[in-house]
Amino acid sequence: MKQLYRYWITIFSIIIIFIFVVFGFRGIDESTRQQQRESLEKALNRGVLQCYAQEGRYPESLDYLVQNYHIIYDEEAFEIKYQTVASNIVPDVTIIEK
Repeated sequence: MKQLYRYWITIFSIIIIFIFVVFGFRGIDESTRQQQRESLEKALNRGVLQCYAQEGRYPESLDYLVQNYHIIYDEEAFEIKYQTVASNIVPDVTIIEK
């Protein structure tokens, strides 16, 4: 009877440890994704302002910004909505997590 009790305690302990590990990895993944988003947002803002400072106008498209100001991001993880009104008005940049 004691062996059966120890067996179930061991199985239960393994399950509990597994659950903690899974939730730990999820938390790390979420934190990393948030940091990537913040880094992308800063890079986009920096690129937009740098373009305006160097060229006297804001970038006309996201492609122009990516190609000429070396913005690199994970296209599978993030979608960027880039809308311009005029070359002298700051574009509206929205980052969407997929």
